Amino acid sequence: MFRPAGTAEIIRSHQKDDNFLNSLRTAVADIAQRIAGPRVWLEWRRTLDVCADVTYLLLTTCSDLQTVGEEYVNIIMTDGTLRALPSRWRRALMTVMQVCAPYILHSSLLKLEHLLQSSTSVNLTPAARETLLNVLPLIRRAVTVLHRCHLAMFYVHGIFYHIAKRLTGIHYIQYMTRNTSASTLRPFQILGYLSLLQLASSFLVQLGYLILALRSQGGSQNSSETHSYVEADTSGMNIPANEKCPLCLGQRRQSTLTPCGHLYCWRCIHEWCVAKQECPLCRDQFPVSRLIALQNFDAVGER
Repeated sequence: MFRPAGTAEIIRSHQKDDNFLNSLRTAVADIAQRIAGPRVWLEWRRTLDVCADVTYLLLTTCSDLQTVGEEYVNIIMTDGTLRALPSRWRRALMTVMQVCAPYILHSSLLKLEHLLQSSTSVNLTPAARETLLNVLPLIRRAVTVLHRCHLAMFYVHGIFYHIAKRLTGIHYIQYMTRNTSASTLRPFQILGYLSLLQLASSFLVQLGYLILALRSQGGSQNSSETHSYVEADTSGMNIPANEKCPLCLGQRRQSTLTPCGHLYCWRCIHEWCVAKQECPLCRDQFPVSRLIALQNFDAVGER
């Protein structure tokens, strides 16, 4: 007997898949670090994660098989009729939209930001350049808000956990081994409404901050502070050893201290610890929360 999959089953399925994908990404990261070193891995980390996710979905969803999470809770992917498997092109489109689209959007915004920060690359007035640089964070924030709104709608209605599944019309059904009633949506609906309420209040607060910021905007603040954690310093050979980041091999920026006593760029070591909670040099293990950002340390070192 089949019935539409419940909200709890869909959530557990994706949690199980996320745990398995994290293990797969960690294995790929270990192989990349052993072959190419930590600096190359940092540069290609996001690309390797996307490759791992795409490979996983190609071997499962696109091959007419259940994912680990779907098999764990005994749910099956279907089209809108709930009577047939989605077509191959629909599943392939869902894979591209779910895994590749966020990566392409993130990379495009990052490249555009670096292009705008380079004064010789784009023929724009300083005012137009500053305006575009201020728009990019708004685009990133809008994407985050869109994801949160979609998740709240999932809690309310109990279908389409991912935006890609909503756009491609992919549903789930569950095979019941015994005659049981469908799980109620009420607890999840309450959570969805609370999420929408929190989003609305957060939007009003952010709107107030934005109005105050526009009123007090005088000049460029620190648009040049944002930099790529893999950006190589053109004069890297002239950087003193005590001012060089061991990961990017460039001038250390926003120096951050690990519990074992090593110094890195904040963005370099934070990106590293998000994927692997250990020191790249001595392999001492520690949580991300134990990283210590040294305020004014770089300014003192330049004197």
